[in-house]
Amino acid sequence: MKSQVLKAIIVDDEKPSREALANYIFEFCSQVEIVAECPSAKSAFKSITQHDPQLVFLDIEMPRGNGFDLLKMFRNVPFKVIFVTAFSDYAIQAFRVSAADYLMKPVKVSELIEAVGKVQRELDRDDSYQIIHALLSNLESPSGESGKLVIPDQKGFQVINTPDIVFCKADGYCTTFHLGDHSVICSSKNLKYYEELLPVSIFMRVHHSFLVNITQVTGYTNHGEILLKNGGICPLSSAYKVAFLKLFKKFK
Repeated sequence: MKSQVLKAIIVDDEKPSREALANYIFEFCSQVEIVAECPSAKSAFKSITQHDPQLVFLDIEMPRGNGFDLLKMFRNVPFKVIFVTAFSDYAIQAFRVSAADYLMKPVKVSELIEAVGKVQRELDRDDSYQIIHALLSNLESPSGESGKLVIPDQKGFQVINTPDIVFCKADGYCTTFHLGDHSVICSSKNLKYYEELLPVSIFMRVHHSFLVNITQVTGYTNHGEILLKNGGICPLSSAYKVAFLKLFKKFK
């Protein structure tokens, strides 16, 4: 069965960047049809209204309104977004925590093909705007301590507030999140993935199978147990005890 053709718009203030991406898409992503190329957020809003695309390749840094300004023009973003950016550091971390699709400049063909494939597989999902909202929220919280985390699960994904996480537990190759309201979310990603993703200022490994939110800790025992606000208990491995006590005292 022939793949559905995706109508797409490229938004980038630099003409060479627009042309290079359009050429890559034409050559390697035949399932994508570029219906417009826009140099600004204002012209992009007009083109999106006119063409009703399913996908927008969006540059972030543009004069007279950046890519995020464009997204804020929509109450619920009615299209998929692949960010194309030269950003690094905390901004890229915000993309990862929010599960947003992005490509780093200069764009690599293999990453472009992968990103487009993901969009095509998830085209029927109508809740992508939640990812956009989570991303915008996380960009306003560079430390990540008061941001949002998008957790992929068997049904798609769930968006939670990072401070609500009490601890994360390894469950084979998966991770279970235990929240302050005693609810549990299971992710298909492993614990190491989240250890690298969550803010190190408040989350730390305390055991080979546990990652704890230090702000949710009420105390610890001489028996190697961490006491939590929700009444739960986490084991404290001797290998992590010194680092844990140092961080715990900082918050107490």
